[in-house]
Amino acid sequence: MKNKVLILLFLSLAIALAAQYPSSTAMMPINVSVTGFVANPGVYQLSVFSRLSDALELSRGKLPKPDNPLLLTPLEQKAADEDSLYTHHQGLREVRLTRQGQSQVYDLLKFTRLGELEQNPLLKDGDVIWVPALDKQVSVSGSVYLPGDYHFVEGDRLGDILALCQGNTPEADLKRVLIYRYQPNGIDFETITQDISQLADPFQASFVLQDKDRIIIGKDSEQRRGWKVTISGAVKTPGDFLIDENTRLWDVLQLCGGATQRGDLVNAVLISGQFSEKLFPDLLRLREFTITQMTPLEYSYIRTYMRQLQGKYSVDLQETWDSQGDRSNPTLSDGDYIFVPERFDMIAVNGQVKNPGLVPYVEGKDWKYYIAASGGYTNNRKANGVRIIRDHAGNWVKPSKKLQLQPGDMIFVPEKTDRDTWTDVKDVALLASQILTIFLSLRAILY
Repeated sequence: MKNKVLILLFLSLAIALAAQYPSSTAMMPINVSVTGFVANPGVYQLSVFSRLSDALELSRGKLPKPDNPLLLTPLEQKAADEDSLYTHHQGLREVRLTRQGQSQVYDLLKFTRLGELEQNPLLKDGDVIWVPALDKQVSVSGSVYLPGDYHFVEGDRLGDILALCQGNTPEADLKRVLIYRYQPNGIDFETITQDISQLADPFQASFVLQDKDRIIIGKDSEQRRGWKVTISGAVKTPGDFLIDENTRLWDVLQLCGGATQRGDLVNAVLISGQFSEKLFPDLLRLREFTITQMTPLEYSYIRTYMRQLQGKYSVDLQETWDSQGDRSNPTLSDGDYIFVPERFDMIAVNGQVKNPGLVPYVEGKDWKYYIAASGGYTNNRKANGVRIIRDHAGNWVKPSKKLQLQPGDMIFVPEKTDRDTWTDVKDVALLASQILTIFLSLRAILY
């Protein structure tokens, strides 16, 4: 009896194991032919679990990725051009699979873009795949996630192509979808406007397309969705804050909780996101000049431009906070940036002093105090050449009794310029001779 029980247990275990592992026949590879507009047509051996996309992937050229695409050899460049040709001009929406004399067309792009598994069937031994070249297409541009040229299949609707583009971006103007349709002569065209804003799903747009249609989805510039300003630095709640067309600086300062105890609103900056990226035509012109080609005024302008923060609002954030928005309270724009530094209670003393570096700020002390605190001048300093560089504005100013230093300012002591005495004597003599010549000429004319 025990032997019978053991035999039954062994048989049950064998049946269970056999059910878990496929037979050797099922594990045998299959032969599939890939033909048509492919880089490497031929017969390929695949596993029984391979799908249509696997066969097409094998038929593509396997090109190594060069370190520098600009330094390809002629043979490598030719191979790359061929690979690009096949990759971008295959009709993947009408791939024909022939099995035992019966043909079926599959839209492989719907599998890769939309996840429709039925468009990527399992392959069987003896299957023949034919990939056509791209002959019909429509173009999509504007506010969609994946713009470009798409293989057109008869019966395609506007929603079908939008789905392949992965849909429209949030700022898309769906009230005015423009479709340019060319006439048979390839020159004249008509403009068709479609409003799909009322559809629950834009992919349901039923307008029937034609070959060579060009679809443009514009941007709704009136939308405020996603408008934001960024606040960083020594504030209680740094980050991005959504705004509308009426949001002001005081509103955002309230949202971020204001500056921390170490925050310095006096030296805080508000930068225009749009203006900071703008280059003036006159500046572009001056950048091509050498110093000798510029007038003194042009040289002064470009020096000032390069050392000052571009796109900075002329606004005092401390005044904005103290007045609770009654003063210095501009309207903000999308992309504006606010930075609040930590209080820097130091004065930087650089140049021709004995111990250049940072000196603790003492309220009420003038610039001479900080020079003395740095050990005094060296023997190589330029007389009357001291300049104060303002931390907030970047301006260079001459020191005076009325000038009040602020934390973060810099005192710069330039070095004495080496001069050739003989050159100076020659210049003076030349100037004197020219003046004397002019004087004698005038005297001869008048007398």
